[in-house]
Amino acid sequence: MNLAEVSKLSGREKLQLMDALWEDMRQKADEDEFREDHLELVRRRWAKIESGESKMLDWDAVKDSIGR
Repeated sequence: MNLAEVSKLSGREKLQLMDALWEDMRQKADEDEFREDHLELVRRRWAKIESGESKMLDWDAVKDSIGR
C-alpha cells in the first residue's frame, strides 16, 4: 500500500490500519526482531519514566518547541 492508496481511505479505515500496524509491530517486538541495543535503550528510557526521573512529553508540545 502506498501513500496515494492510504490517502483515499476514510478516517475510520486509517485508524483501523494504524491499529493493525501497531499490533503487528508489538508482536514483532516480542519476537526479538529488534536489535538488543535498541531494546535496551527503550528499556532504560521507560524505567526513567516509571521512576519519575523523566516524563513523556505531549507531541503537540514537542512540535511547538522544535526550532526555538
